[in-house]
Amino acid sequence: MLEKQRQTGGTPVPHAVTVAYSGVHQAFQLALAAQEAGVLREFLCSLHDAPGKWGGRLAGIMGRARLASRGLPGLDAARTVEHPWPALWKVLRDKLAPARAADWLGVNDAFDRWAAERFARNPTRVFAGTETCALQGFAAAEKVGAVKVLDCPQLHPGLLAEVMAEAGERARLPAAVERDDPAMAERKRREYDLADWRMVYSPMHRRSFERAGFPAERQVEIPLWVDPVLWFPETERHESNGKLKVLFAGSITLRKGIPFLLDAFDLGGGSWDLTLVGRVDETLKEKFASYQDRVRLLPPQTKAELRRLYAEHDLFVLSSVADSFGFVALEAMACGTPVLISENCGAPVPDAGWRVRPMDAEDLAAKIAAYAERPERVLEQGRRGREFAAQFTPERYRREAGRFFRRLLEGGGA
Repeated sequence: MLEKQRQTGGTPVPHAVTVAYSGVHQAFQLALAAQEAGVLREFLCSLHDAPGKWGGRLAGIMGRARLASRGLPGLDAARTVEHPWPALWKVLRDKLAPARAADWLGVNDAFDRWAAERFARNPTRVFAGTETCALQGFAAAEKVGAVKVLDCPQLHPGLLAEVMAEAGERARLPAAVERDDPAMAERKRREYDLADWRMVYSPMHRRSFERAGFPAERQVEIPLWVDPVLWFPETERHESNGKLKVLFAGSITLRKGIPFLLDAFDLGGGSWDLTLVGRVDETLKEKFASYQDRVRLLPPQTKAELRRLYAEHDLFVLSSVADSFGFVALEAMACGTPVLISENCGAPVPDAGWRVRPMDAEDLAAKIAAYAERPERVLEQGRRGREFAAQFTPERYRREAGRFFRRLLEGGGA
C-alpha cells in the first residue's frame, strides 16, 4: 500500500498518522500512542477536555466528571482539533426526541465528513478511524494512497447475528435479539471493505472477521487495558462468613447473557445473592419482573461507586453471549474480585477454568456454586486475578499500538 503513497498536489504526504473519531472507545489512547511513538500529526475529535479547548470549557461549566472520558493526561492539546457541533446537536435532539437517543448515524456521518475534509487538506500516510465514523475519512485517504486503519469495537456482524439468534432461541426471547439499523449495518460493511487493516482486541474478535472472509494477516490484535489509577482494591479483603455475593455490571440485555444468569440464580436455590448494575432492557422487563424481590438491582454507577461494589462482592460474572473484549472483567480483577466470564467474551483470564460455556445456565450455576462451597477460593483467586490484570495497562496498549503505527510507516505491518 505504501507504494501508492507518493504525493498530493506535488507535496510529499507527511510520514505521520492522523487519528479521527467523534466518540471515545480507544481513540484517545490511539492518539496518545501515535504521539508517544513520535508519529501523530493530528487527532480529530468532538471534544478534548484540555485548556483552551471546547471540551475544557464545557468541563468547567458541567463538571470534570461529565467529560472524564474526553481527556487523557499527556495528550498534546496542540495536536488535537475539535469539531463539537454534531455531538452538541445530538444532546439537544435527544432532549427533544428521547426515542432517537440510540441513533448515531447522522451524527457520526456529519463528524466524518468534516474529518475527511480536514484530512484532504492535511493528509498523512496513515489514517486511523473508528467503526461507524470512518467511511468518508477512508474515501479521502484512498485518494492520496494513505493506509486505512479501522478500530473495530464490535465483533463482525456476521458472527454476532449468528450467536444472538441462537441466544434468542435458547432464552425463548426472540424479541430481545439486537439488530443494527440497516443503514448503519451498510455503513459498517463499507468501512470493513475499505480498511487496509482492522484493529481487534482478542482471539474471538479476530476470528469473527476471519470467518467473514477478511485475511488474518490484515488484522492486528492488541488487547485492551485496565487503568490502575481507577481500578484497585478499596480495602483489604477478608474471608466472608455469609452468603456468596455475586455481581454483574453493564447493560441488562440478552447480549450480556442476563437471562442465563437469572436461570443460574434459580438453579442456585438461594445459596448466593445476586446484584445487577445497569438498566433493564425493555425486552427483558417481563422476564425480570419475577426476580425484582429476589435480585438487587442498581442503576448505572460512577467509577468510584462501581469500585466500591467490586470490593463488596465476592465474585463478578460476565456471562456475555458475545463480547469483543469486556472491560469490566479486568476492572473487577484489578479490584481483587475473581471473575467468571463466557467463552464468547474476549477479555483475557488467568486460565480456562475462569470461563463458562456461553448460554449455559447449568455450567454457570455449577461454577458459582464451587465458590459458594469453598469461600476461601474468593481470596485465593482474587489475588491471582489482581496480579494477572496488572499486566494489561494503558501503557502496554499504547506501546503495541505505537509499534504497529511505526511498522506501517516503515512499509510493513503487524
